[in-house]
Amino acid sequence: MSPMPPNNRLLPGHIEPPLRPIETVDASGSVSFRQVFTVLRRRYQLILAMTLAGATLGLFLASREPATYRANAMLRFAGERRALTGDQEQTPAGSKSTADPLQSILELVRSRAVVGVVVDSLGLQLHSRTPEFSTSELEQVRVDSRATGDSIALEFRPADVIARRADRTVTAPYGQVLNLGVVQFAVRAKPAVETALLGIAGREQVIDELVLGLQLARLTETDVIHIGYVSSDPVKAQRVVNTTVQAFQSLNVQWARERSRRRREFLSEQLAQTDSVLARAQGELSLFRSRQQIASSSAKLQAEQVAAISLDTRIAELGADRETFGALVGRLKSGDEAGRTEALRALATSPAMADNPNVTNLYRSLINYQDKLDSLTTGPWRSSATNPDVIQLKALATNTQTRLGDAVSSHVKAIDARMASLTALRRRTGTSMETLPAMEEEEMRLRRRVEGLANMGDEVRRDYQRARMAEAVEAGDVDVVDLADLPYSPLLSGSALKLALGLVLGLLLGLVLAYVLEALNTSIRRPEDLEAFLHVPGLAVIPRIQGGSGNGRSRLKGLLGGGRPGGTESGSPMAGGQTFSIGIEAFRNLRTSLIWSDGGEALKTLVVTSAAPGEGKTMTAANLAVTLAYDGLRVLLIDCDIRRPRVHGLFHLPRAPGLMELLVSPRTQNGQPATPPKAIRDTSVAGLSVLPCGALPSNAANLLSGTRMRILLEELKERFDIIVLDTPPVLATADAGIVASLTDGVLLVVRAGTTDRNAAQRAYQQLANVGARVVGTVLNDPGGEVAKEGDYYYPYDYAAEEQ
Repeated sequence: MSPMPPNNRLLPGHIEPPLRPIETVDASGSVSFRQVFTVLRRRYQLILAMTLAGATLGLFLASREPATYRANAMLRFAGERRALTGDQEQTPAGSKSTADPLQSILELVRSRAVVGVVVDSLGLQLHSRTPEFSTSELEQVRVDSRATGDSIALEFRPADVIARRADRTVTAPYGQVLNLGVVQFAVRAKPAVETALLGIAGREQVIDELVLGLQLARLTETDVIHIGYVSSDPVKAQRVVNTTVQAFQSLNVQWARERSRRRREFLSEQLAQTDSVLARAQGELSLFRSRQQIASSSAKLQAEQVAAISLDTRIAELGADRETFGALVGRLKSGDEAGRTEALRALATSPAMADNPNVTNLYRSLINYQDKLDSLTTGPWRSSATNPDVIQLKALATNTQTRLGDAVSSHVKAIDARMASLTALRRRTGTSMETLPAMEEEEMRLRRRVEGLANMGDEVRRDYQRARMAEAVEAGDVDVVDLADLPYSPLLSGSALKLALGLVLGLLLGLVLAYVLEALNTSIRRPEDLEAFLHVPGLAVIPRIQGGSGNGRSRLKGLLGGGRPGGTESGSPMAGGQTFSIGIEAFRNLRTSLIWSDGGEALKTLVVTSAAPGEGKTMTAANLAVTLAYDGLRVLLIDCDIRRPRVHGLFHLPRAPGLMELLVSPRTQNGQPATPPKAIRDTSVAGLSVLPCGALPSNAANLLSGTRMRILLEELKERFDIIVLDTPPVLATADAGIVASLTDGVLLVVRAGTTDRNAAQRAYQQLANVGARVVGTVLNDPGGEVAKEGDYYYPYDYAAEEQ
């Protein structure tokens, strides 16, 4: 073998490719998009098959489903009743209602009360057990709510119909009612069938089914509600929807009027109670005022206060007068003439004296006497003091003055008496005023009670009038916008849903199965997996061998190693006659990797083996030997697979004599075969010789492990540049390990998508245990498993395409 460059050198332009991480299905549940995409690429046929199976199943189920029809009606929340009556009884005063009127209507429409009316009106308890006969052909259906579990047999004759229930038989013409006790109905006309069987279901059961079947929806941001029902009978769907709408509208008015009636009755009772309590309160107020002999405590209190003030003023005035007159009496009775004169002058000017006629008359008489006395005792014709007239006038004046003093004293006493009387009256007034605030407070309490009861009575009376009006109004809050028309086209939603569901379930099942298969698949599929598990360089990937078309990409039916025994595939080095192809470039790449591998320059003997049978080791060994021979090396290919030899068939050579004959041939004293058989044969490839396996002796395994095998290899090294040995699988027999321990290196072939990781590791470990040096691995990919991971073969295709 020619000298090799140092193993630490790189070819010009060569870049050591980075290893991608091993992409396996993560059992923890964390899956990357690349992993999912890879699984889809590898298992797309399974996923597509499961999806088609699911779609087929959905289509089958959809085809067996009877046609269904949907009827729709429309309601509108108009609030007409509230507008007419001002009915706000649902919302108590002072509280904020959080109820949604439209949602309340939805719940009321599907209430058992409404649905029960529909069931009874349409006789839905009666159902047909004959598919060709529909209950829509019946009319005037009445079913006892207690009836359940019975069956009715109908026989349709040309002119009439016979109905049988238990031991009861009834005959009636078409259009007339058939009375069977718990159920009665009429058949409109003769149907297409001759007989039919009807069943009676329980009322509660039918109500439950209808509640579940009603489809209610409200349009967003509107006050419109849609009511729908789906049935295989379009007439039944229409009748159910329209009857539901009409029943709800009627019950809505009935509920509202019943609510108004109860409210009216309640308000009537409240009004009677309020009036009775008001009458009692008014009687208590009147009795209180009569007992106190006042019309109003507040007016009496005000009058008492005015009287008290008046009395206090009068007493004060009388006190002042008494003080004045008392002083005047003292001065009148004094001996001082000037004082008496001054007192008389003051008495004359006193306003109080004008109210006393006695004092006034005496004072006038006194003034008259004094005037006469003055006229007699003054002037030129004055009389003497002894004049009888003067004496008489003085006596009269003195007497009158005395009488005037007595009169003033009597007036003072009268003032004292009046003051005493007014003071007593003032005391009584004060005592009366002390009780007046309590009386006023009690009267105010009674008056407020009367006013409150009167206001309450007025409010109750107004509510009572409104309740009477609401009870009389025959309108509800819901208007029927559209009744349901007879549906004419069946729904496709059920069939489409089953088909879509089948597709989705099939797709999901396919994905799950693909994921499970990926999780259970522990085979090696990529070069990175092989290098990561064995920690041995991956020297080459042998792709699907393709034929000799110019672009290097056309597929052939055969795979490398998959042809019939003894044959070769076009596109491989063994086919010859092709300068460039994917197979040739793959084995050239393997040759280059071997040369530049660690210790590649010292490789004289190379074992090509695999972990298990069927991984392509023989074809790899043969094609590698051909590729090395193309480079001008002297190459010997030895078939050491003594149990399943195939090399001789690939090159169309006889099996014997071969390796076994060389090992069992007699030897001379120096170890050379006495008469060496013609075992090594030339081939059509220049520089390539083949040593077939030979005939299988009984001790073949011992021959391979003996000294003669070691000596034979040493002899052959002198004649050839490199020897390639095809051995059995490592895990199948011990021969591979035996032969590998005698050679310079081992090339382990792994088939992508077939070889288990644990098997490859065990094979590598067995080779390491016998001291063999695994120089690298080859990933054989006849099934295109690696291609599903990405474009690995562009460098190979490039050469063939350019050529």
